[in-house]
Amino acid sequence: MSLQAQGLALGRGGRWLVRDIAFELAPGTGLLVQGGNGCGKSTLLRTLCGLRRPQAGTIRWSGRALPDAVRDLQANLAYLGHADATSADLDAEENVRSLLALAGESCTGGELDAALHALGLSPHRHVRGRALSHGLRRRAALARFWITRRPLWVLDEPLAGLDAATTHAVVDRVRAHLRSGGCAVLSCHTDTWTRTELPLHRLHWS
Repeated sequence: MSLQAQGLALGRGGRWLVRDIAFELAPGTGLLVQGGNGCGKSTLLRTLCGLRRPQAGTIRWSGRALPDAVRDLQANLAYLGHADATSADLDAEENVRSLLALAGESCTGGELDAALHALGLSPHRHVRGRALSHGLRRRAALARFWITRRPLWVLDEPLAGLDAATTHAVVDRVRAHLRSGGCAVLSCHTDTWTRTELPLHRLHWS
């Protein structure tokens, strides 16, 4: 299992965002993508997930190039976009189950309880999405990562809108995932992740 990019170039609206991206993630390592708003971090993450094509370069999953390997990549991928993708009509517990089901995954009651507890969502588990704050909806979206068994995680600004305790919980969860042999791609416009001492390669542009 590995994720590799060679000579990757991304553009938007007739202009280049970034060129000549190259990296290789082996099991147990991660990639931290840093830069200001609008610099193309989300575009890069969506490209690495096979949701859009680069203007140049190659992405490989376990040695096979995309788009040929895109189905295998996405079958091993857990993705959190900039939007939390939760439903206003479902409560916190139902949102977690729904996000897992959309990816073809499920969970036991014990796994769900543990995820909600880890993110401080237990008191809000039966509150519908429309009544939850942005931060609580983000926690509900993140709860999937306490349950999923997929080895590649791609998280776009996962710490945005979180308090200090929840930030610490998410960092610890990513640390545990890497220690178990998983891979992670993270974006951030602050230096929070750089202080964690996680095995992260860094890409930074403005």
